[in-house]
Formats: sequence, C-alpha cells, structure tokens
Amino acid sequence: MKADDNMKTSVGAATALLCTALNAGSADLPGRTFDKLTYNGMQISAGRALTDDEISALAGQQKILCMIGDSVSWAEDGDHFRNELLKLMPDLAFAGTHTAALGYSHAAEGGDSTIRVLNRLNDPQRVPDAPYYHLLIGINDCSAAKNDEQSADVAAGIADRIEKIVNILLARPGTRKVFLGALLPSPFDMQSGGSTVRERTGSVTNAILRKSFAERFPDGRVVWIEYEKPLHQNLSEWKKPENLRGAHPTAQGYKQVAAIAAPVLRKHMEPTLLNGTGHGVETVNLWDAKLNLTPPLIPGWYTLSLELENCDQVVFTLYSDASDLKQQFQKSYTLSGPAGQRLEVNFMTGYQNYGYTLAPFKIKIHSGGMKNVQIEKMRPLQHASIYGQGTFVDTTSPIAAGEIIVNAPGLAAGSKYR
Repeated sequence: MKADDNMKTSVGAATALLCTALNAGSADLPGRTFDKLTYNGMQISAGRALTDDEISALAGQQKILCMIGDSVSWAEDGDHFRNELLKLMPDLAFAGTHTAALGYSHAAEGGDSTIRVLNRLNDPQRVPDAPYYHLLIGINDCSAAKNDEQSADVAAGIADRIEKIVNILLARPGTRKVFLGALLPSPFDMQSGGSTVRERTGSVTNAILRKSFAERFPDGRVVWIEYEKPLHQNLSEWKKPENLRGAHPTAQGYKQVAAIAAPVLRKHMEPTLLNGTGHGVETVNLWDAKLNLTPPLIPGWYTLSLELENCDQVVFTLYSDASDLKQQFQKSYTLSGPAGQRLEVNFMTGYQNYGYTLAPFKIKIHSGGMKNVQIEKMRPLQHASIYGQGTFVDTTSPIAAGEIIVNAPGLAAGSKYR
C-alpha cells in the first residue's frame, strides 16, 4: 500500500518483535505493576513473557473467565482488576474481544446498562463464548432513580434484567458457571462523601438479588460474589480518593475488589483442558486487506503493525470513518526503519461518546508505502503478534500470563476462546 496507489494493500508474512522481562514498552502505562506471580512454585509476572516451561505447565490448566459489565470492569484503571486477580490466581486466563490498558481481554463496555448488555449479548464479537463469566452490571441503571422513592421500582427492574442476562449466558452450550457480582458501593457525593441516590439504589438492587437468589437461580450454576458488604465494613477507607474515583475503583481500589473475588473464583472454577501439542495464542487481524479498513472497532487498546514497502519511512494518518467528526479518532504517525522491516504502534480509540464512537478504521498514507498491515487488540506484552490473516494461532510471539494458551493445530477457524 503506497501513497499513490489509492490505499491498495498487498498481503504477506512477517514476524513481530520479541520482548523480554519488564520490557521497555510499558513506559506509556504509568502505574503498571510487575508484581511476581506464582503457580505451582513458579514465579509468573504479568509484565514479561512466559518461559517454555511455564507455558507447558499452564497449558490445559488455565481457568478461563470472560468479564462482562460496564466501565467499572475496564475503563481508566479497570484492567488492574484483572491484573490483581492474576496475582492471586496465576492460572487464570481472560476471554473477550475487547482489551484495556494492560492488554487483558474482556467483554465490558463503558456506559453499559443492563438493557445494553441484553442488546449485545447474542453478538459473538461483543460477548464471546467462555466456560465462566463474571457479570458486574447495573450501576448505570441506578441513575434512573431520581429520589429514594423511585429506588425500589428501579432496582426491581435491574434485578429482573440481570436475571435475563444470566439465563442467556447459562443457555450457551459451553457455559459452566456465571459469577454474579454485587454492585460496588459507589458513587458517593464528591464534596461531602455522603451516600447518593444512585449508590443507595445499587444497594437495594443487591438486597433484592440476595433475597431472591435461590428462586431466580435454582440449579447451582450461578455464584454470588459479595462485594458490597465487605467494602461497607471499612467504608471510610473504601471511599478514599486513592481507592475510589466516582463510580470507578483506582488501581489500589481494585486490589480490594480482587481480594474479595479471587477466593470465590478459585473455589468454583475448573481448568479448561487441551488436547494435542503445540501452543500459541489465538489472534484476529481486524484489517481487511481487500477493503482497506477494519470493522467498527470496539473502544479499547489496539496494536497496528506493518511492513515498510520499498521505503525507509512511512508517514500516515490512522482514523475512524465516523460521520460525526467530533467523535472521530485521528492520529498521524511517522515510522522509520530499513525497507522491509516490520514496525508497530499501540493506540487507544477513546471512550465511547467521549471523543469516539464505534466506526471502521482506515489509513491514509502521505508518503512512503506499507504492506502486510495488521490491527489487533493489544496483548499484555504490548507488542504485535506475528502477521496473519483473519483468525489464526500465533505460535511465535511470546505469551504473557492471563492470555489463553491454545493448541496450535486446527484452531485457525473458529476457536471458542479469544
């Protein structure tokens, strides 16, 4: 694809950069931790590549979890939820077509209500199949209550819709269990620190679900994670700015949330076994080389990689083809290197309705040329996968803790887990 060829893309193969322990690519993620994890006596860090021995030990022993929810499960410091869970459960791996600041997969979307989750639940590109789901949803619905007199009716509707979501997930053939999280105590008044109608409506929702849990979910495949009561026990600590920012926990706050969730998950999850040999990570190249665009990109972090074509520098603009220019992603890059070298850059789309809206991405080349373009959701090591087309298994690039390790043969078409 050259500046004068109307953005035509040719497709080939190339390898991505390898990275090492505590790779320098983390500099753009302030506050990222590289705490050591342990699994069967091994130390596993979320900030480095797994060794071959670690991969062999984890393959077929991972507990695969897809986290569904709103911005609490991914925006701002939300990926630290998964990072903190990994510290407590290094054999955990995350499923999802979305990715956040630390590169872990998930299926949460900012601004979601229970209605919006119901609307996207049957779209495999928004909520993929997984053996276990973690559902934390409803705090945005609580905004519908404008006073305490309205809380009971609003909360009852939320509980009923949560029940529908859970039952749809349970109906999937591969679902083993759904972990249903109590709404976190939040948000509080920014000035006084006192309770808000929204926070109290969330508490009423939790009370309804607790009281009717056995009736709503009688078969034992739904597990309640009680976030509210433990956090309320030390509410003054929980409400501190270093732990909670509006409705969203901070990186420090997610340590408390993960500490509540991990024992419950550990007790009720079993590994997803693998058959066969060869290990890799399933990767999806979202760039359509024929159409020269991506499908509409879900808000999150992505990696663009390309190969320089007959040049040592390419100048281009990556942009979303949004009808509303106020909600358009647009950023220009200059990438340099020897002709034929593979280069990469990470980018964040922006949050939905906060300077970004769901739209296909395109590339406009100003000078130079490129080929073998790949856009994929960013991985935890923050480097591109080996180049491939469509959905494929990358057996070459390093694998990080939290990524789902799959067998290499026969998975290029339609594996359940991403």
